[in-house]
Amino acid sequence: MASQTRVALIGGSDTVRKARRQSLEQQKDFTVVYDNDGFELTQTDFLEITFDVAVIDQRLTNSSAYEFVAGAQAVARVTDLVLGRILISSAYSDKQLRLSAIESGALDAVFVSDGLVKFIDLLRAAADPEADFAIRELLDLVEFSSVEAGKYAFAEKVLDLLDEKEAAIMRNFCELKTDSQISQIVKVPKLKVRTTLTKAQNLLMLNTRSQLILLLRRLGAL
Repeated sequence: MASQTRVALIGGSDTVRKARRQSLEQQKDFTVVYDNDGFELTQTDFLEITFDVAVIDQRLTNSSAYEFVAGAQAVARVTDLVLGRILISSAYSDKQLRLSAIESGALDAVFVSDGLVKFIDLLRAAADPEADFAIRELLDLVEFSSVEAGKYAFAEKVLDLLDEKEAAIMRNFCELKTDSQISQIVKVPKLKVRTTLTKAQNLLMLNTRSQLILLLRRLGAL
């Protein structure tokens, strides 16, 4: 993680973006590297921005943020580009909007109604490259066995490709243990935990750790 968290502010009200930028500029651990109304911003343009956390307004000019993020994540995956964490901004707090954001490939949603202090706190939490706090908070909203049979069979075959250590890592991850806890239990370095989870994401054609937790929940593994 960089000494300062690089933040991109994209779309939405100029007034809201200005207030958020000013709040970030008052913090020593943030630097705003991009601030734009998002008008005619393409996924290619977005992928050229170097950021740790991007805040994208739900209503972009040419598409919804959910479609935009899903498309950008798909391109990043096939081009081996590592994106920072993404937060989708909406006006009012709603758990379903948080879940929709995660499904699209964002880490979480952020809400104007929650105020600037909570905004800053959320960006600090999102600065962690391995962050997955949002989906852990929302698991009660996710139904078991809500995937089609074909996808279930595919996921089962993919997870069978893991070796013994990797399978042990996944079992503990399914118990919602942290990377540090998994490292101690399975007796592997934390890097091995991270690379195993990334391997599982890639095999399952997912973009984020949060999406991995979401799928495992729907498969009934959590």
